[in-house]
Amino acid sequence: MTNSDQIKIINDTINKTRTNLKPLSFNLIFWGIFINIMSLIHYVFPEFIQQTNYSSAIYWILFPMLGMIYMTRWNIKKHTEIGYSTTLNRAIKIIWKVFGFGWLMIILVSMYEGINPVSDILFLLGLVITMTGMIIKFKPLTIGGMVLFVFIFKLNQNPDQNFLIVNMIGVTLGLLIPGIMLNRMKTNE
Repeated sequence: MTNSDQIKIINDTINKTRTNLKPLSFNLIFWGIFINIMSLIHYVFPEFIQQTNYSSAIYWILFPMLGMIYMTRWNIKKHTEIGYSTTLNRAIKIIWKVFGFGWLMIILVSMYEGINPVSDILFLLGLVITMTGMIIKFKPLTIGGMVLFVFIFKLNQNPDQNFLIVNMIGVTLGLLIPGIMLNRMKTNE
């Protein structure tokens, strides 16, 4: 095997790995847009979302659950199309499943305690995004996760900030922009 053959195999492997990350980018973009739309609707129509003590909780649980069902079905379909799973894909799936479980626990505890779960969810999201970025070696995603920590710090320092605006900015910088960058990453270098 010549050096050029070895380089071609390495480049093909890198390109295949990058192509396999395209579904992850769709997940990041979907959740970035979805959470931003939910936050914007809540911000613009607070009287509608917060009609009762439980209407806001229902809004923030029901719609993300529907989003999770949609994305789970979409991810299963994509996995079936690809036909195989790498260790990298499996590790990312496990991390995001743990995020889903953690999200549910935070929601339940916050409802029981009567506290706002946004900073806890953003912290968990920051951890998961940072880990995912480090695993796939994609710096914009790692930085996006770390940027979320800054927003959590600012939210904890000044709890009177509008959590919906903090949520929109954090999700845009942590999910949406890195997701778009991952999606546009060249696969034919």
